[in-house]
Amino acid sequence: MTVSNNNQHDVVDLIKSQLSITDVVSKYVDLKGNSRLMKGLCPFYPENTPSFVIYPESQIFKCYCGSCAGTSGGDIFSFVMRIENINFVEALNMCAELAGVKLNNYQPKKTKTVKKDLNHALESAADFFKNSLNSRYGLPASNYLKDRGFSEEQIKEFNFGLSPTGLSTLVDHLKKVGVKSTSAVESGLVQKWADNTWHDFFVDRLTIEIRDEDNNLVGFGGRSLGNKTPKYINTPQTELFNKSELLFGLNLAKEGILKRKECVIVEGYMDVFAAHSEGFNNVVACMGTSLTFDQLNKAKKYTDNIILCLDSDLAGKRASVNNLIKLINSNENLSHIHKSISIASIDSGKDPDDLIRQDPSEWETVISNAMPLYKHLINNLDLVFDLTDDMQINDAANVVYKLVFQNTDSHSQDQTLGLLATKLKIEREKLPSPKILNSKLSPRPISNSTNNNQNPIEKHTIALIVQNKLLKNYIKEQSNELFHDPKLRAIFDILKSDDDIEHITDNILNEVIIDLKSFSLPKTNEKDLITELNDCINRLYNHHLKRKKIEQQKAIELGLESNADTIDNVLEDSLNTNKLLKEIQSNQNQ
Repeated sequence: MTVSNNNQHDVVDLIKSQLSITDVVSKYVDLKGNSRLMKGLCPFYPENTPSFVIYPESQIFKCYCGSCAGTSGGDIFSFVMRIENINFVEALNMCAELAGVKLNNYQPKKTKTVKKDLNHALESAADFFKNSLNSRYGLPASNYLKDRGFSEEQIKEFNFGLSPTGLSTLVDHLKKVGVKSTSAVESGLVQKWADNTWHDFFVDRLTIEIRDEDNNLVGFGGRSLGNKTPKYINTPQTELFNKSELLFGLNLAKEGILKRKECVIVEGYMDVFAAHSEGFNNVVACMGTSLTFDQLNKAKKYTDNIILCLDSDLAGKRASVNNLIKLINSNENLSHIHKSISIASIDSGKDPDDLIRQDPSEWETVISNAMPLYKHLINNLDLVFDLTDDMQINDAANVVYKLVFQNTDSHSQDQTLGLLATKLKIEREKLPSPKILNSKLSPRPISNSTNNNQNPIEKHTIALIVQNKLLKNYIKEQSNELFHDPKLRAIFDILKSDDDIEHITDNILNEVIIDLKSFSLPKTNEKDLITELNDCINRLYNHHLKRKKIEQQKAIELGLESNADTIDNVLEDSLNTNKLLKEIQSNQNQ
């Protein structure tokens, strides 16, 4: 789904509606639980018993481990900002990519000179990684690749590399070869830590070059060589690297796709390497991200036969069906492409990588038995919808109707509706009535519940500071957790820092700032302004502590009792919250 500049003020709510915090966090944390509460080990500090909690219904997280001490929490953007050590704008980009939301004109385009500098940084890093793999420090990584079935020739052919264990080894190399510091950062090779020091982004990982279809190096993938999580990471989004627009291996697979007249899309790098090693040179990867229209259209340039072969376990199949439903429910029209898409399923539960290496002939059988998109979707509706519930039956049927109405072939329409009736176990004539009555097939509107529930005090407080810069001196010690709205929280962080909001180049935050500048406030003197700000801060603390109290109560009720240390932390945190609430309410009554 593409978001233009005209509706970018809704992009945060759109991303939240399309992206579950559970799906994002589970890439970093092994979560267990139910639809009301999930828990796992803290991803920020080492611990042995799970104290990290997700509340799926409210789309927030909280950590009660000893190191976080109940101070770590927030929404999906807060989590990504902290785990990836990036700012709000970068987290927004990353979450948009995961949600399949494309942000048009979100960042200014770079000049040719800047792009040349970024290319120089990336190619210099590639040389460094390859030399590191060939050094004595690279022996464990080389042995790992050989154990995975790669020959010496293939290791060179696929341009594997190694990022060493030192925190600044690449930083030092880039300095030596004359790479500009801005290029090192903007290419995603170097990142800033919380202590304001700069370090390598890839540390102790097998590196994989990511090139676009024209063979230009745009970024890297990194696979952990130990127990470091996550197992795979990619270059953060940059001017050159946008994972949702790329198909990994397309530079190598273009000729094979044209020759075989089909493109197979798998999930991971190793799946692609295994396929090409065995002669299946028409295979590319979506690199673990949700499949996007950009990726499908890129494949469509080379063939009318696109086969998806993604994760084969139950969770993977469910994620795949959810992804297809998001594509179908989006504003994009699938009519030009949906008949080109089919789905190949590996019943053995193996990854394509394992299957291809162990039995190439079975891989060929799996691909040849690929099922049309509409059949795969209908057969697996029960992975996503409860087909014993009338409302969910209606929702499931309407997803399929969108494919039906975009298909002008009456025979195919009839087949699809017949298969749907069989799946839903109802007569063809009793299928639910379509919610979509016109040819535009508009998706259900995204709920604006986030905006409806927005605390007006948050906006009033930020507007007060934006319009009266002297108040910046009175918020230095305040926590951004007071603000539930992620855009207002990001602006609050900027106001707390020495950065000038007048120099912010981000379109989304700029739009909010313009609105805040025109927000109507009563005229008052400096002394009254400070009193008003303090009153707003007190009221925000009151709201924040009440939210926190609800979270703590849920944590106590929904399963943390099995962990004595954690429950003690929650109870202690809860007592402190009660105390603070009483103090705040007492101050407000004076």
